[in-house]
Parts: sequence; C-alpha cells; structure tokens
Amino acid sequence: MLSVLGTKIKKKSNRYRLKLTVSLLALLGAIAIGFTLLIIQIQSGTSVYLAALSNWSHGVSESVRQAKKYVNSGDPRELQLTREKYQIPLGHLRGRLILERDKLDYQSAYRSFLQGGNHPDDIAKMIWLFRLFQNAPYFNDAITAWRSSDPWVIRLGDTIEKLPIALQTSPSEVEAVQIELDEITNRLAQPQSQFQVKMSLASRVITSLLSIASVIFFLLLGGIATLLLKKLTATIRVSEYKFRSTFENAAVGIAQLDANGRIIEANNALCSILKYNYTVLSQLRYNQLIHPDDSNIFNEERSLLDKGESERVTFKQRLHTIDKSVVWVQTTMSRFEWGNPSEVRYICIIEDVSEQHRLSNELSYQARHDNLTGLINRRAFDGYLSESLHKARSENFVHCLCFIDLDQFKVINDTLGHFAGDQLLLQVTQLFSRQLRKSDLLARLGGDEFGLILDCCDPEQAIKMAENLRDSLSQLPFSWDGRAFNIGCSIGITPIMATSGDEASILQAADSACHMAKEQGRNRVIMTYQDDVELAARRIQMEWIERIRRAIDTDKLYLDAQKIVPLSANKNTHIEVLVRMLGDNNEVIPPNAFLPAAERFNLVHLIDRWVIHKVCEHLQRHPLKLNNIDVCHINISGKSFDHEDFTHYTINTIKQYNIPASCLCFEITETAAVSNLTVVCEFMEKLKAMGSSFALDDFGAGLSSFAYLKQFPVKYLKIDGAFVRNMANDDTDKAMVNAISNIGKTLGKVIVAEFVEDKQALAYLEEMGVEFAQGYYLHKPERFDGLVSIIK
Repeated sequence: MLSVLGTKIKKKSNRYRLKLTVSLLALLGAIAIGFTLLIIQIQSGTSVYLAALSNWSHGVSESVRQAKKYVNSGDPRELQLTREKYQIPLGHLRGRLILERDKLDYQSAYRSFLQGGNHPDDIAKMIWLFRLFQNAPYFNDAITAWRSSDPWVIRLGDTIEKLPIALQTSPSEVEAVQIELDEITNRLAQPQSQFQVKMSLASRVITSLLSIASVIFFLLLGGIATLLLKKLTATIRVSEYKFRSTFENAAVGIAQLDANGRIIEANNALCSILKYNYTVLSQLRYNQLIHPDDSNIFNEERSLLDKGESERVTFKQRLHTIDKSVVWVQTTMSRFEWGNPSEVRYICIIEDVSEQHRLSNELSYQARHDNLTGLINRRAFDGYLSESLHKARSENFVHCLCFIDLDQFKVINDTLGHFAGDQLLLQVTQLFSRQLRKSDLLARLGGDEFGLILDCCDPEQAIKMAENLRDSLSQLPFSWDGRAFNIGCSIGITPIMATSGDEASILQAADSACHMAKEQGRNRVIMTYQDDVELAARRIQMEWIERIRRAIDTDKLYLDAQKIVPLSANKNTHIEVLVRMLGDNNEVIPPNAFLPAAERFNLVHLIDRWVIHKVCEHLQRHPLKLNNIDVCHINISGKSFDHEDFTHYTINTIKQYNIPASCLCFEITETAAVSNLTVVCEFMEKLKAMGSSFALDDFGAGLSSFAYLKQFPVKYLKIDGAFVRNMANDDTDKAMVNAISNIGKTLGKVIVAEFVEDKQALAYLEEMGVEFAQGYYLHKPERFDGLVSIIK
C-alpha cells in the first residue's frame, strides 16, 4: 500500500514537477518572448529616432541654406522656404517638450512629430520609447544631447525672423547675421553628432544584450528558444534593414573609418558629395580625399579624440572629388571601440557646405566693398587706416590720408537723375585708379566722398599727386543727353606719421581740410597738420556740434523773452523769444557763442524747430491774450529754409497745439530772405494764409534794397540795431533810421527799432513816428515762461 501510495505520490509529484516545469518553462518562455520583443521594439525605436535625426539635420541645414540664399537675393519666397524648413527641427523640439510633461497629450505630440517630417507609422514607436525609457542609460544620454540643441534651434528661429530687418539696415548687420548662422550651424552639429553616437551605442548595446539573452534562453528553453531565435532573427533583419536604410538615405554624408583611416563604410550621400561610386571610395584612405593644405586639420582633430581630450570634434576642410574639383565640408568626427579596445573606429558625419562657404565669402566681400564702384567701403577703409598708422609708428614711415569730395555732384544727381550720377562715379573711379600707384588705396566713403591712403608718401609728393587728380578730373569730359558738365573736387590732406594721434583724429583732420577746401572756393587742395592753429580753431567749433545736439536732446536750451513796446497808446505789447543754452555746469552760454557754429555746421534748423515747438507748447497752456500780449516773435534762420520739410513742420506744429497762428510773427533777416527768395516767399504765403505775420529783421545791414519789400508779404520792418544804438550821437545813423522809417511806412509796413538803449534814442524814434521799440532801456530779457505765465 505504501509502495503503491508512494508510486502514486511519486507519479503525482512527477506530474506536478512536469506541470511546474512546463509552467516555469512557459513562464520563462513568456518572459523570454516579452523580453526579446521589448528589445526588438527598442532597437526598432532607436532606428526610428536615427531616421528622425536625419529629418532634423536636413531641416536645420536646409533652413540655414535657404536663409543665406534669402540674404543674398532678398527674395521673399526664399524667406518663406526658410521658415518652412525651420518647422522640421521646431516640430521635433515641440514634440519632445510635450513628451516630457507628466501628463501625456498624445495627439499634440503626434502632430508635432508629424510636422518634423516623421513617417506616421513611426511616431507611435517614438512616443512609446521616449515615455518608457527617457531615464534609461544611453537613451537618456541621447535625450540630453537632443535637449542641448533647444537654445540653438530657438536662436535659429529668432535669427531667421531678423533677416528682413538686417537686409534693410547695413552690410555690417548682414555680416553679423551670417556669422550668427554659421555659429548656430556649428553649435547644432555637436548635439546632432552626440545624439547619433549615443543612440547608435544604445542600439549596439541592445543588440549585444539580445544575443546574450538569446543564448541563455536557448540553453533554458531549447526548442522554444529556437523558435524565438527565428523570430528574433527575422526582426533583427528588419531592424537592420531600417537602420541600413536610414544610414544610406541620410541627408548628410556618413563614413566609418578604421584606425588607419581606411574607409570601411560610406553612405550614398557621401558618394554623391564626392562623386565616387561606393566600390572605389571604400578602397581609399580618408586622407587621400583631403586637400593638401587641410591635411593637418584632420590629423590635429583626430589626435584630440585619440588623447581623450574630446568626445567629438567638428571642423571645416576641403575634400577632392573624383574629378579633382574641391568641395567644402563640415566634418563631425567621433571615436569608438569596435568589439575590443584595440579595434578603434571613427564615425564621420560630413555635410557639404560649399554653397554656404561661397555665400559667406560673397557676403564678406559685399560687406567690405562698394556695390557700385567695387572700391572698398568705409568700414574696410578704417581697418587699412589703422594698419597704415601702425606701420608709421613701428617703421617710422610717412603716409598721407586724403579726403576727396566731388564738387556740385548733387546738381548732377538732381538734374540728370541717379543713373547719370552713378555713371559719373564710375568714370571718376576709373580715372583715379589709373593715376594711383599699386600701393595706394582708394575707397568710396559715401555718396560723392572718396578716401585715399597714399602709401609711403611725404606731404609734398601727396600735394602733387592730389593736384594731378584734381586737374585730371577738371579735364574729364562728362556729358549726358547732349549737356556737358565741368567736374571738380575738393581734396583735404593730412599726413600719417609716428607722432599722429589716433585714427579718429586723423580722419577728422582730413575731413576738416576737405571742408576748408570747399569753404575757400572748392576745386582745390588743402594740406593740414593735426597741430595747425586753423585746424584747432575749426575743431573747437566742431565740438559745438555735439554740445548743441546734446543740449537739444537733454533740454539744456531755454527761452528768454524781451518786450517789443508800442510807442502809441492804441497798440498792445509784443514779445520776441530769444534762445539760450546752459552749459554742463548750468552756466548760461550766450547765443553769439553757439549760434555761429550751429549756422556753420547746419544745426541751426534743429534749434529753430525746438523753439517753434516750445513756444507753441507753452502758448497752448498760457495764451498771449490773457497776458496782455498781442504777438510772439520767433527768429528763423535762413539755413532752415534749406530743408524742404521746414514749412510743413511749422504748420503741423501750430495745428498740433491748436493755437491761433495770428499770435505768431516769424522774423527773417533781410539777407536770408533774399538768398532763399522762392522758398521764403512760399513759407510766408502758407503761414500768412493761416493768420501769421512776418518781420524783416536787421533791415539796412544786408542788401538794403527796398525793391525786395514789395515781394515779401511782411508786416513789420525791424531797423538794424547798429543804426539805432548810436543815433543819439551820430547824425548819419539818425538819418538812416529816419529814411528807412519813412520809406517803410510809405510801403505800409509797421516800423520796429531794435537796440534802444537810452532815453534820447527813444525820443528821436517817437518824433519819427516809429510804432514799436525794443531794447534794454525799455525791457531786459527775462524767462519766457515767467513773462507769459497766466494759465488758460
């Protein structure tokens, strides 16, 4: 019984063991199958990510290439293509950010990766692999490399959006954008290479794990492992096919090199770049393709990898194609061990940047040269000037800097059009270039301004050469549409010596010399040294330019006002506003200190505009009528009428502050009015139609022609103060005042006498019937906002 029971128990136990074994084997088989399928899915997913990397890389390179084509052509269609290509890396960035959230938005992630150019069937694998293994070794390293590209992808988008603005500003902005694009390309190459290497490493590790797992489970499961191995082998083949397909169809060239630099593998893109077929290319060493001048670059960069100083290196070099032509490439190279530490391999990702290199060189040339004449521009000229100054100081050579300004070029431009002006500039460039030495440097600095550095040339020789240029230009036969023009130029010269100041002072000296030549009658040559007394005086005057501009910008100008007193009881008081300036320490600067410089350097129109603006702004809040004042007189410089928009500005300012134009009287000097006869008459007619009045200031000091009074719609005639001041002691002055007063009244003008400084002069004016008087005897100037202070 015990034996039978024992047998039964044994059989039952065997059946239990068999069942347990089968269950265990089934469990192990299920685990093995699940584990194997998991590894297969991971490897397939890594292949998908490598394909996505190819799309990402293609999107980056194409957006940069299209951006540079847009910079070169300015075609909006190129900009649109640039933005479209940029959506590829941007879609990958957005997709990854969505996957990194705690709560997955599957549809948003799917749309983002679809925007990145990925196949719809692959996106689910990408999402699954990321969510499951984002913190796993190797894969996490690849994600970290991917994440490190984010700032540069965003910066690429920002740079693309800056392109239209850069094209509208200056060549320097264009060059800056080009440099920024190159930097972004270089920066993005590193995470791209790192991602590929890490993802490839993950794939290799998984493959190794798969092999080990297959052996283990083969020993444990036997037949089950055989079936799994078949399925695994088939899956590996598919995965390998996808990986190989990705490798072969990548947008950039990829090559694998052995320790001796022999090409083991190369994809189709690399064969296309170098125009080799695979059979020939795989028999070469990589250094056989390198341009001789760049061979050291490859060796030096590879040594950094061999020494362990860097995980990857990126560099540019030239490679020879099969037809011996040269192609510029950007190579990103990394080193890894294949199987064992003694077997070293190198992965090279090679991108054709020939077009980018060509565009970069073209943009660099355009940034340093004038498009019309082909001469170097101001920016490049400044660099050569610095070199000449350094040479003068280090080698004790003497050079000379010339500023050349074409006389009356604006007349030709305005009369014949810009095309004629351009043709003249080309002829002048050719004429000058023929007469200069090879060592001399000619540049176009502006519209009609040329710069010239005469190399190793003493001042006397420089004057002779400049006179030859001036004389040859005077004899240049320039004709257009049957009309002949005489062309001249003003040339300013200053030497560049060891004792010279900095570049700015040398430029300023030559520019001042050129202006002196123009002021002394044009078409002449002036030589100045930086320590010239005349140059120093002019430099002091030029310092007023910055002081005047700063005073306007920082509100360091203010207004005084002086009463113009009526000499009869039936008229109300007028006032004249007088501009003043405060110095850096708030000291008062008299107008005779800064107004002459403002006139000379054409800044006085800015002061006139400031005065008109401040007067209108104040009178809006403090009307004259409330202050028992009829009219406010504003002085206008003749230089203001050289600016076409001055009349428009004055009218708009009066309208802006909604003040009655009748409360304003504009004073214009006799000389300024006659010098700008047409413009001044137009100004007067338009302002008179609004209700403003006009005074002819300093009458008697200029042309003194009463005939002009008939042409100007002036209401007031202000006798020059030089006659009024001494009329009590000088019968001639008194007679002049009386004559001007009588004729002015005959013409229906209201007479105003300036510079009334004593009681006797005032008595004479009253006897003559002069209507208004102005001077220190009657009222000393005071602050305008104090004199007109009653608020509306």
